[in-house]
Amino acid sequence: MTHNEVTELMAENMRIMGRLSSRLQPLLEANSNFSRQQMSVLVRLYLAGKIKLKDFASREVISTANLCGVFRKLEQDKLVVRSVDENDRRDTWYEVTRSGKALAEKLIDKFMKGLESLCKVLPEEDEDKLANTVKTINEILKKMEVLNA
Repeated sequence: MTHNEVTELMAENMRIMGRLSSRLQPLLEANSNFSRQQMSVLVRLYLAGKIKLKDFASREVISTANLCGVFRKLEQDKLVVRSVDENDRRDTWYEVTRSGKALAEKLIDKFMKGLESLCKVLPEEDEDKLANTVKTINEILKKMEVLNA
């Protein structure tokens, strides 16, 4: 198989995952005062831990200006805390607060339950195949990540 064929398969996989993920959005948005982007940023910050604004923006492929607006709202709601780097005053650090952590964990739990409901429609044989395939994909992607670091 060529690199181009692998790339096409990976792109198709990402498109399918995106469509499945969009089916979970109503679960996450129900009874929420936050936008999809705010919730996504909160969860990603929770998973990343304390991180510089510019590093988070780069990692998440979002402009720092847009990210500042999202963080400002999350900070107003006491879900995120901002601090200035003592060594370089130009750098700003962000991390989730205790209430931000609780909300992020709740959102992750809802997401996981949603994924579980998507898998429940599969016959057991297909679910087993999917589990084994995803394990293999994860192992290979981790190698790819290390080799491209």
